[in-house]
Amino acid sequence: MQIGLFCEMETDPEVYTEYDIWHNTLKQIEAADKLGFDAVWVVEHHFTPGYSHSACQEVLFGAASQRTERIRLGTAVRLLPMHDPIRTAERIAAVDILSNGRVEFGIGRGVAEREFKIWNTPAPYGATNEASRKRFLEYIDVIKKCWTEESFTYDGDLIKIHEPVTVVPKPVQKPHPRIWSPASSPASTEAYLKMGIHMMTATILGGFPEATAATTAMGRKIWEEAGHAEREPLQVGCLVPVHCARTRELAKEEMRPYEERYMQLLAKFFAPPTPEEAAVRKAAMPEGTVPYWEKPPTFDEAYAGRMMIIGDPDDCIREVKEYEKAGVTMIQGAFQLGGMPHDMVMESIKLFGDEVIPNLA
Repeated sequence: MQIGLFCEMETDPEVYTEYDIWHNTLKQIEAADKLGFDAVWVVEHHFTPGYSHSACQEVLFGAASQRTERIRLGTAVRLLPMHDPIRTAERIAAVDILSNGRVEFGIGRGVAEREFKIWNTPAPYGATNEASRKRFLEYIDVIKKCWTEESFTYDGDLIKIHEPVTVVPKPVQKPHPRIWSPASSPASTEAYLKMGIHMMTATILGGFPEATAATTAMGRKIWEEAGHAEREPLQVGCLVPVHCARTRELAKEEMRPYEERYMQLLAKFFAPPTPEEAAVRKAAMPEGTVPYWEKPPTFDEAYAGRMMIIGDPDDCIREVKEYEKAGVTMIQGAFQLGGMPHDMVMESIKLFGDEVIPNLA
Protein backbone atom coordinates (compact mmCIF):
# COMPACT_ATOMS: atom_id res chain seq x y z
CA MET A 1 0.00 0.00 0.00
CA GLN A 2 1.31 3.44 -0.95
CA ILE A 3 0.20 6.73 0.57
CA GLY A 4 -0.15 10.02 -1.28
CA LEU A 5 -1.41 13.54 -0.67
CA PHE A 6 -4.29 14.81 -2.79
CA CYS A 7 -4.33 18.58 -3.25
CA GLU A 8 -7.40 20.53 -4.33
CA MET A 9 -5.74 23.79 -3.20
CA GLU A 10 -8.87 25.15 -1.52
CA THR A 11 -9.02 28.59 0.02
CA ASP A 12 -11.18 30.21 2.66
CA PRO A 13 -11.11 34.02 2.99
CA GLU A 14 -11.53 33.69 6.74
CA VAL A 15 -8.40 31.53 7.05
CA TYR A 16 -5.97 32.34 4.26
CA THR A 17 -5.65 33.73 0.74
CA GLU A 18 -4.95 32.39 -2.71
CA TYR A 19 -1.31 33.41 -2.25
CA ASP A 20 -1.16 31.40 0.96
CA ILE A 21 -2.53 28.19 -0.54
CA TRP A 22 0.21 27.94 -3.17
CA HIS A 23 2.98 28.35 -0.61
CA ASN A 24 1.20 26.19 1.99
CA THR A 25 0.79 23.39 -0.57
CA LEU A 26 4.52 23.41 -1.31
CA LYS A 27 5.28 23.18 2.41
CA GLN A 28 2.87 20.25 2.76
CA ILE A 29 4.55 18.47 -0.17
CA GLU A 30 8.00 19.06 1.34
CA ALA A 31 6.86 17.63 4.68
CA ALA A 32 5.26 14.60 3.02
CA ASP A 33 8.47 13.92 1.09
CA LYS A 34 10.48 13.82 4.33
CA LEU A 35 7.86 11.74 6.18
CA GLY A 36 7.75 8.85 3.72
CA PHE A 37 4.67 9.65 1.64
CA ASP A 38 4.93 8.05 -1.78
CA ALA A 39 3.22 10.62 -4.01
CA VAL A 40 1.41 13.92 -4.23
CA TRP A 41 -1.56 14.24 -6.55
CA VAL A 42 -2.72 17.68 -7.71
CA VAL A 43 -5.98 18.48 -9.50
CA GLU A 44 -6.67 20.74 -12.45
CA HIS A 45 -9.78 22.87 -12.08
CA HIS A 46 -10.86 26.18 -13.57
CA PHE A 47 -13.41 28.82 -12.50
CA THR A 48 -13.94 27.28 -9.04
CA PRO A 49 -13.10 30.08 -6.57
CA GLY A 50 -12.80 28.80 -3.01
CA TYR A 51 -12.98 25.16 -4.04
CA SER A 52 -9.78 24.84 -6.10
CA HIS A 53 -7.14 27.33 -7.21
CA SER A 54 -5.04 24.72 -9.00
CA ALA A 55 -5.17 25.56 -12.70
CA CYS A 56 -1.61 24.66 -13.77
CA GLN A 57 -0.15 21.57 -12.12
CA GLU A 58 3.11 21.64 -14.07
CA VAL A 59 4.01 25.04 -12.57
CA LEU A 60 3.51 23.78 -9.01
CA PHE A 61 5.43 20.60 -9.82
CA GLY A 62 8.30 22.58 -11.29
CA ALA A 63 8.74 24.20 -7.88
CA ALA A 64 8.06 21.00 -5.92
CA SER A 65 10.58 19.03 -7.98
CA GLN A 66 13.37 21.25 -6.67
CA ARG A 67 12.26 21.04 -3.02
CA THR A 68 11.82 17.26 -2.79
CA GLU A 69 13.90 14.15 -3.40
CA ARG A 70 11.71 11.07 -3.58
CA ILE A 71 7.98 11.82 -3.56
CA ARG A 72 6.30 11.20 -6.92
CA LEU A 73 4.38 14.00 -8.63
CA GLY A 74 0.99 13.03 -10.05
CA THR A 75 -1.65 14.91 -12.01
CA ALA A 76 -5.12 13.95 -10.81
CA VAL A 77 -6.12 14.75 -13.34
CA ARG A 78 -4.87 16.66 -16.36
CA LEU A 79 -8.01 17.71 -18.28
CA LEU A 80 -6.69 16.24 -21.48
CA PRO A 81 -9.32 17.40 -24.05
CA MET A 82 -8.79 21.05 -23.05
CA HIS A 83 -5.08 21.13 -23.92
CA ASP A 84 -3.10 20.72 -27.10
CA PRO A 85 -1.64 17.19 -26.74
CA ILE A 86 1.81 18.13 -28.03
CA ARG A 87 2.13 20.96 -25.51
CA THR A 88 0.96 18.58 -22.78
CA ALA A 89 3.61 16.05 -23.79
CA GLU A 90 6.32 18.72 -23.74
CA ARG A 91 5.36 20.09 -20.32
CA ILE A 92 4.94 16.75 -18.58
CA ALA A 93 8.25 15.57 -20.03
CA ALA A 94 9.91 18.73 -18.69
CA VAL A 95 8.59 18.00 -15.18
CA ASP A 96 9.81 14.41 -15.48
CA ILE A 97 13.29 15.72 -16.28
CA LEU A 98 13.28 18.27 -13.44
CA SER A 99 12.12 15.62 -10.96
CA ASN A 100 14.53 12.91 -12.16
CA GLY A 101 11.73 10.69 -13.41
CA ARG A 102 9.07 11.07 -10.71
CA VAL A 103 5.96 11.93 -12.75
CA GLU A 104 2.67 10.01 -12.58
CA PHE A 105 0.39 11.11 -15.44
CA GLY A 106 -3.28 11.06 -14.42
CA ILE A 107 -5.68 12.17 -17.16
CA GLY A 108 -9.41 12.75 -17.45
CA ARG A 109 -12.11 14.27 -19.62
CA GLY A 110 -13.49 16.77 -17.11
CA VAL A 111 -16.89 17.27 -15.52
CA ALA A 112 -17.62 21.02 -15.19
CA GLU A 113 -19.90 22.50 -17.86
CA ARG A 114 -18.28 25.94 -17.81
CA GLU A 115 -14.89 24.51 -18.78
CA PHE A 116 -16.35 22.80 -21.85
CA LYS A 117 -18.09 25.99 -22.94
CA ILE A 118 -15.05 28.24 -22.47
CA TRP A 119 -12.73 25.93 -24.42
CA ASN A 120 -15.36 24.70 -26.87
CA THR A 121 -14.74 21.02 -26.17
CA PRO A 122 -17.33 18.22 -26.13
CA ALA A 123 -18.62 17.31 -22.70
CA PRO A 124 -18.32 13.68 -21.53
CA TYR A 125 -22.06 13.31 -21.05
CA GLY A 126 -25.22 13.54 -23.10
CA ALA A 127 -25.07 13.82 -26.89
CA THR A 128 -21.36 14.76 -26.93
CA ASN A 129 -20.09 11.87 -24.81
CA GLU A 130 -18.78 9.78 -27.70
CA ALA A 131 -17.08 12.79 -29.32
CA SER A 132 -15.38 13.50 -25.98
CA ARG A 133 -14.12 9.92 -25.69
CA LYS A 134 -12.74 9.96 -29.26
CA ARG A 135 -10.87 13.19 -28.61
CA PHE A 136 -9.49 11.79 -25.36
CA LEU A 137 -8.22 8.59 -27.00
CA GLU A 138 -6.65 10.42 -29.94
CA TYR A 139 -4.85 12.85 -27.65
CA ILE A 140 -3.44 9.95 -25.61
CA ASP A 141 -2.15 8.37 -28.81
CA VAL A 142 -0.44 11.59 -29.89
CA ILE A 143 1.17 12.12 -26.47
CA LYS A 144 2.60 8.60 -26.44
CA LYS A 145 4.11 9.16 -29.89
CA CYS A 146 5.64 12.45 -28.73
CA TRP A 147 7.31 10.61 -25.85
CA THR A 148 8.40 7.40 -27.55
CA GLU A 149 9.08 8.10 -31.25
CA GLU A 150 12.06 9.97 -32.65
CA SER A 151 9.81 11.60 -35.25
CA PHE A 152 6.31 10.89 -36.51
CA THR A 153 3.45 11.97 -38.71
CA TYR A 154 -0.21 11.72 -37.69
CA ASP A 155 -3.50 11.51 -39.56
CA GLY A 156 -6.23 11.62 -36.97
CA ASP A 157 -9.72 13.06 -36.93
CA LEU A 158 -8.49 16.06 -34.93
CA ILE A 159 -4.69 16.10 -35.19
CA LYS A 160 -3.02 16.29 -38.60
CA ILE A 161 0.79 16.24 -38.88
CA HIS A 162 1.82 15.77 -42.52
CA GLU A 163 5.57 16.38 -42.22
CA PRO A 164 7.62 14.32 -39.72
CA VAL A 165 8.05 16.17 -36.43
CA THR A 166 10.39 15.49 -33.51
CA VAL A 167 8.95 16.54 -30.16
CA VAL A 168 11.36 17.42 -27.37
CA PRO A 169 11.97 17.13 -24.49
CA LYS A 170 11.45 13.42 -23.92
CA PRO A 171 10.62 12.10 -20.43
CA VAL A 172 13.26 10.41 -18.29
CA GLN A 173 11.01 7.40 -17.63
CA LYS A 174 10.95 4.81 -20.41
CA PRO A 175 8.91 4.22 -22.37
CA HIS A 176 6.99 7.04 -20.63
CA PRO A 177 5.47 8.02 -17.25
CA ARG A 178 2.77 5.72 -15.92
CA ILE A 179 -0.70 6.79 -17.07
CA TRP A 180 -3.82 6.75 -14.86
CA SER A 181 -7.48 7.66 -15.41
CA PRO A 182 -10.62 7.70 -13.24
CA ALA A 183 -13.08 4.82 -13.34
CA SER A 184 -15.88 7.21 -14.28
CA SER A 185 -18.07 4.81 -16.28
CA PRO A 186 -17.97 1.08 -17.11
CA ALA A 187 -17.41 1.70 -20.84
CA SER A 188 -14.59 4.21 -20.36
CA THR A 189 -12.96 2.17 -17.60
CA GLU A 190 -12.87 -0.95 -19.76
CA ALA A 191 -11.44 0.95 -22.74
CA TYR A 192 -8.70 2.60 -20.68
CA LEU A 193 -7.70 -0.57 -18.84
CA LYS A 194 -7.39 -2.45 -22.13
CA MET A 195 -4.98 0.31 -23.25
CA GLY A 196 -2.80 -0.26 -20.19
CA ILE A 197 -3.98 2.81 -18.26
CA HIS A 198 -4.08 2.40 -14.48
CA MET A 199 -7.24 3.11 -12.52
CA MET A 200 -8.39 5.79 -10.10
CA THR A 201 -11.47 5.49 -7.94
CA ALA A 202 -12.86 7.29 -4.87
CA THR A 203 -14.84 6.77 -1.69
CA ILE A 204 -15.40 10.48 -1.16
CA LEU A 205 -19.03 10.17 -2.30
CA GLY A 206 -19.73 6.47 -2.65
CA GLY A 207 -18.58 4.99 0.62
CA PHE A 208 -16.51 1.89 1.30
CA PRO A 209 -15.76 -1.05 1.05
CA GLU A 210 -18.25 -3.05 -1.05
CA ALA A 211 -18.34 -0.74 -4.09
CA THR A 212 -14.57 -0.25 -3.99
CA ALA A 213 -13.83 -3.97 -3.83
CA ALA A 214 -16.18 -4.65 -6.75
CA THR A 215 -14.58 -1.91 -8.85
CA THR A 216 -11.02 -3.09 -8.24
CA ALA A 217 -11.91 -6.73 -8.90
CA MET A 218 -13.53 -5.78 -12.20
CA GLY A 219 -10.49 -3.70 -13.12
CA ARG A 220 -8.01 -6.49 -12.40
CA LYS A 221 -10.00 -8.97 -14.47
CA ILE A 222 -9.94 -6.65 -17.51
CA TRP A 223 -6.23 -5.87 -16.93
CA GLU A 224 -5.29 -9.54 -16.80
CA GLU A 225 -7.41 -10.49 -19.81
CA ALA A 226 -5.69 -7.74 -21.80
CA GLY A 227 -2.30 -9.26 -20.95
CA HIS A 228 -0.96 -6.27 -19.01
CA ALA A 229 -0.36 -8.23 -15.81
CA GLU A 230 2.63 -9.89 -17.47
CA ARG A 231 4.27 -6.44 -17.68
CA GLU A 232 3.17 -4.92 -14.36
CA PRO A 233 0.36 -5.23 -11.81
CA LEU A 234 -2.62 -2.92 -12.05
CA GLN A 235 -2.30 0.13 -9.82
CA VAL A 236 -5.49 1.46 -8.19
CA GLY A 237 -5.56 4.91 -6.63
CA CYS A 238 -8.40 5.90 -4.32
CA LEU A 239 -9.30 9.48 -3.45
CA VAL A 240 -10.43 9.74 0.17
CA PRO A 241 -10.39 12.55 2.77
CA VAL A 242 -7.90 11.80 5.55
CA HIS A 243 -7.43 13.34 8.97
CA CYS A 244 -5.30 11.97 11.78
CA ALA A 245 -5.23 13.36 15.34
CA ARG A 246 -4.16 12.12 18.77
CA THR A 247 -7.67 10.89 19.58
CA ARG A 248 -10.62 9.79 17.49
CA GLU A 249 -12.91 12.41 18.99
CA LEU A 250 -10.42 15.22 18.33
CA ALA A 251 -10.01 14.08 14.71
CA LYS A 252 -13.78 14.14 14.21
CA GLU A 253 -14.15 17.52 15.91
CA GLU A 254 -11.41 19.06 13.77
CA MET A 255 -12.57 17.54 10.49
CA ARG A 256 -16.32 18.15 10.80
CA PRO A 257 -16.70 21.75 9.52
CA TYR A 258 -14.18 21.38 6.71
CA GLU A 259 -15.53 18.11 5.35
CA GLU A 260 -19.05 19.56 5.28
CA ARG A 261 -17.86 22.72 3.49
CA TYR A 262 -16.03 20.55 0.98
CA MET A 263 -19.19 18.60 0.18
CA GLN A 264 -21.15 21.82 -0.26
CA LEU A 265 -18.54 23.13 -2.71
CA LEU A 266 -18.67 19.89 -4.67
CA ALA A 267 -22.42 20.30 -5.05
CA LYS A 268 -22.03 23.96 -6.03
CA PHE A 269 -19.51 23.42 -8.83
CA PHE A 270 -20.10 19.88 -10.09
CA ALA A 271 -23.84 19.29 -10.05
CA PRO A 272 -25.18 17.88 -13.35
CA PRO A 273 -25.69 20.75 -15.84
CA THR A 274 -29.15 19.63 -17.00
CA PRO A 275 -32.11 17.68 -15.56
CA GLU A 276 -31.50 15.04 -18.25
CA GLU A 277 -27.90 14.48 -17.17
CA ALA A 278 -29.00 14.46 -13.52
CA ALA A 279 -31.45 11.68 -14.34
CA VAL A 280 -28.72 9.64 -16.10
CA ARG A 281 -26.33 9.95 -13.15
CA LYS A 282 -29.04 9.19 -10.63
CA ALA A 283 -30.09 6.06 -12.54
CA ALA A 284 -26.54 4.70 -12.17
CA MET A 285 -26.66 5.01 -8.37
CA PRO A 286 -27.94 2.33 -5.99
CA GLU A 287 -31.68 2.55 -5.44
CA GLY A 288 -32.60 4.98 -2.68
CA THR A 289 -29.35 6.97 -2.92
CA VAL A 290 -29.77 10.73 -2.50
CA PRO A 291 -27.36 12.47 -4.95
CA TYR A 292 -24.75 14.70 -3.34
CA TRP A 293 -25.85 17.68 -5.45
CA GLU A 294 -29.38 17.46 -4.06
CA LYS A 295 -28.32 16.99 -0.44
CA PRO A 296 -24.60 17.04 0.38
CA PRO A 297 -23.93 14.45 3.10
CA THR A 298 -23.35 15.74 6.60
CA PHE A 299 -20.16 14.84 8.41
CA ASP A 300 -21.99 12.21 10.46
CA GLU A 301 -23.44 10.63 7.30
CA ALA A 302 -20.01 10.61 5.63
CA TYR A 303 -18.40 9.12 8.73
CA ALA A 304 -21.06 6.41 9.01
CA GLY A 305 -20.63 5.64 5.30
CA ARG A 306 -16.84 5.29 5.70
CA MET A 307 -16.24 7.99 3.09
CA MET A 308 -13.17 9.11 5.06
CA ILE A 309 -10.10 7.75 6.79
CA ILE A 310 -10.26 9.56 10.11
CA GLY A 311 -9.28 9.02 13.72
CA ASP A 312 -6.22 8.36 15.84
CA PRO A 313 -3.19 6.57 14.32
CA ASP A 314 -4.54 3.12 15.16
CA ASP A 315 -7.87 3.96 13.49
CA CYS A 316 -6.06 5.16 10.37
CA ILE A 317 -3.83 2.06 10.23
CA ARG A 318 -6.87 -0.19 10.50
CA GLU A 319 -8.77 1.67 7.77
CA VAL A 320 -5.83 1.80 5.35
CA LYS A 321 -5.40 -1.96 5.69
CA GLU A 322 -9.09 -2.39 4.85
CA TYR A 323 -8.52 -0.39 1.64
CA GLU A 324 -5.63 -2.68 0.82
CA LYS A 325 -7.87 -5.73 1.26
CA ALA A 326 -10.36 -4.10 -1.12
CA GLY A 327 -7.70 -3.93 -3.85
CA VAL A 328 -6.50 -0.33 -3.53
CA THR A 329 -2.74 0.15 -4.00
CA MET A 330 -2.49 3.94 -3.48
CA ILE A 331 -4.40 6.10 -1.01
CA GLN A 332 -4.82 9.57 -2.53
CA GLY A 333 -5.44 11.33 0.75
CA ALA A 334 -7.13 14.74 0.78
CA PHE A 335 -5.52 16.05 3.98
CA GLN A 336 -6.31 19.68 3.14
CA LEU A 337 -9.94 20.25 2.22
CA GLY A 338 -12.72 22.69 2.87
CA GLY A 339 -10.28 25.45 3.82
CA MET A 340 -8.75 23.51 6.72
CA PRO A 341 -6.03 25.71 8.31
CA HIS A 342 -2.47 24.99 7.26
CA ASP A 343 -1.22 24.24 10.79
CA MET A 344 -3.94 21.64 11.31
CA VAL A 345 -3.11 20.01 7.96
CA MET A 346 0.59 19.88 8.81
CA GLU A 347 -0.09 18.28 12.21
CA SER A 348 -2.20 15.59 10.55
CA ILE A 349 0.42 14.91 7.86
CA LYS A 350 3.19 14.67 10.47
CA LEU A 351 1.25 12.32 12.76
CA PHE A 352 0.28 10.14 9.81
CA GLY A 353 3.88 10.03 8.61
CA ASP A 354 5.33 9.32 12.05
CA GLU A 355 2.84 6.77 13.36
CA VAL A 356 0.76 5.38 10.50
CA ILE A 357 3.05 4.89 7.49
CA PRO A 358 5.75 2.96 9.43
CA ASN A 359 3.10 0.48 10.57
CA LEU A 360 1.64 -0.32 7.14
CA ALA A 361 4.39 -2.61 5.87
